[in-house]
Amino acid sequence: MVTIKDIAKRAGVAQGTVSNVLNGKGNVSSEKIKRVMDAAHELGYVPNERAALLRKGPNDSLAVIMPSPRARQYTEFYSGFKHYAQAHGFLVTQHLIDENTPSSEEEAFMEIKPLQVKGIACISVAAGTIFEDTIYKEGTAGSQVLFVEHRPSFDAPFIGFDYEKAGRDMAHKALENNYSDVCLMTGNLHFSNERDFYRGFMQVVEGTGCRTIHIQTDLFRRYQHIIQLSGKSMPQAFFISNYGFAESVKDICTTFFGQDMKPAIFTVSPTFTMPENDFVKYEMNYRQLGKIAAETLIKRSLSERPPAPQQVLDGSGFRDWFSNIIVSDTCSSLNIITLDSPEAYIMQSFSRLYTHRSGIPVNVCIFSYDEIYEAFNSLQSSSNYDVIRLDVTWLSWFSEKLLMPLTQIDADISGCLSDFLEGTPENYAIVHGDIYTLPSTPSVQMLFYRKDLFESPIYKRMYFEQFKTELRPPQTFAEFNRIAAFFTKRLNPASPVDYGATVTLGSTGVAGSEYLARLFARQENLFNEKREIRLDSQTALDSLRELIELKRFTAPDYCSWWVNTARAFASGSYAMSILYSNYASGLLDHASRVVGNIGYAMVPGSNPLIGGGSLGVSRFSKHPKEALSFIKWMCSEPISSAAALLGSTSPCRLTYENYEVVNNFPWMNLAKKCFPLSKGERIPRDAGIPFDERKFLSILGMAVKNAYSCVTSPEEALSSAQEQFAAHFRTRF
Repeated sequence: MVTIKDIAKRAGVAQGTVSNVLNGKGNVSSEKIKRVMDAAHELGYVPNERAALLRKGPNDSLAVIMPSPRARQYTEFYSGFKHYAQAHGFLVTQHLIDENTPSSEEEAFMEIKPLQVKGIACISVAAGTIFEDTIYKEGTAGSQVLFVEHRPSFDAPFIGFDYEKAGRDMAHKALENNYSDVCLMTGNLHFSNERDFYRGFMQVVEGTGCRTIHIQTDLFRRYQHIIQLSGKSMPQAFFISNYGFAESVKDICTTFFGQDMKPAIFTVSPTFTMPENDFVKYEMNYRQLGKIAAETLIKRSLSERPPAPQQVLDGSGFRDWFSNIIVSDTCSSLNIITLDSPEAYIMQSFSRLYTHRSGIPVNVCIFSYDEIYEAFNSLQSSSNYDVIRLDVTWLSWFSEKLLMPLTQIDADISGCLSDFLEGTPENYAIVHGDIYTLPSTPSVQMLFYRKDLFESPIYKRMYFEQFKTELRPPQTFAEFNRIAAFFTKRLNPASPVDYGATVTLGSTGVAGSEYLARLFARQENLFNEKREIRLDSQTALDSLRELIELKRFTAPDYCSWWVNTARAFASGSYAMSILYSNYASGLLDHASRVVGNIGYAMVPGSNPLIGGGSLGVSRFSKHPKEALSFIKWMCSEPISSAAALLGSTSPCRLTYENYEVVNNFPWMNLAKKCFPLSKGERIPRDAGIPFDERKFLSILGMAVKNAYSCVTSPEEALSSAQEQFAAHFRTRF
């Protein structure tokens, strides 16, 4: 094993210096840090995480005792627990136990004891069983332990789902379907959740004439028990307390009986973000359970007022994937026009689900940025489009020209706005006081950076030595440019990447967006405090100069579209990138070299531009009710969460509580906070007039590109832009 002494000898420094470097402590020069890190790498040094945990002591570590994570719900629980704990500065250790060997639980506690953890979440295999007294000899587990899912027979802190209600709800499904012969499959009834589920189900079906066969099984005997049941008459339906058992029932029925014997399968299940066709699922959010368990233990560790000792959570229940869908005999098809983007192809895929349930074919027509603008300008009463996807910045100009107010189709449409993220209805749905659209794919500019570079002891120290300030995500664009210069290899040969930052300047619209990020870092809106628009102000000029300065710190060929920007940052050649959140999934592409090292922050100035779009009903549509049905379905849970998991964005609050989505795209929780902060209004809202965003960005973007390319000076470019703007727009309000 490599020791600190070995590293010190190889690096030619004191052992204390090595200790400080490896533990991120002390005032050590960048030169010595590099020597220590190089020596550690050469010697094959691997940090001992368990030893580090012992050193950290009891203030920042938690433990989870759980059965083998073969069961999906336990994997989900641990993921939610660990995600929340780590986000709050706690380390987490996992200790697996054997469901058939209760003594392994006692061994886990012994393993945890020297770690001095602040709390233990325990999915016990002994609680409530005959082995409980052996492991918990004094009828207690200690104040540090929070029992999860399986309630012990003695008083102890506990958290779990309401399985009794789940059993009742399942039984009501059996009666609603007029089943007369069903199988109730549970785990060992010694476990409180299985016992509660059984009791709830039987209370409802008792005396109803619905014959119920009960199978009590486990992961090791489930196939045997299912095949034994099939020797008799197969029940009409299975009602199951465990998703793993449900998969086994499906496997047996498919393998041995095919289509001849295909009973319905209803099962308790962890939350699934994607649609499921094999089972009717009663969902329970185990990631949320893990989050609440970690939160409970952390609050206790901080001596805050502890929550109730017994926390019983409601399950999500039977989620309806097809709410809002209208089955129509008069609508032959729905035609949708949308911008070419990742979300367009995701919507195209989900439209097949809509067609399957409604019987209405959906045609998604995808256009480029320039094509769609021309298409919108040429739409007339003969148009066959039913649903129009409008960019958020085009709503002001096109809504009243192209769309039908949604209140004319559904007088209660405002009721669904509360389901959307804070800051989205007013920007993505309401235009001049009327609801014209529903938010579909709201996005926002964010700063993405290489976390491994910003957190590197070597580069942090080098940056401090050069600038006498901490290396951190920039708060201003002056800091942004300084960091970009530091990470440009041509200017700093020690930089591990070629360029400091990406720049996106393709079309005039794209160039205008890149510039406005800098302008809105200096002023809230396009108009100033006097309600005047001056594209040639000193603030505007300083913002343009900041963008032009970045030319020295980026690649000679700028990115033309945000898809290319995401691909460029993912290549590993850049330290930072400003990107709209709906394109950020591209950072996780299969060829990405930055996966695991992606940091994210608010854009400098904390006044991010919003992007993405909304869906509205064409004023020329012959099927407005069906069109609105599709929009409401596409913009609501659970479809929006499934789309987000595939790389889109979601307008729904509930998506941002979906740990599967957030774990895949962790920047979403920050994106959610950006929408209420975004100002960036082009004209005062009380002006009550439409604003032609395309024309504005054409003028502004041309000025930006001319100045960036040195065709004109920044002063000349903005002076010309102001002159053109004044010829087409009001400049005072």
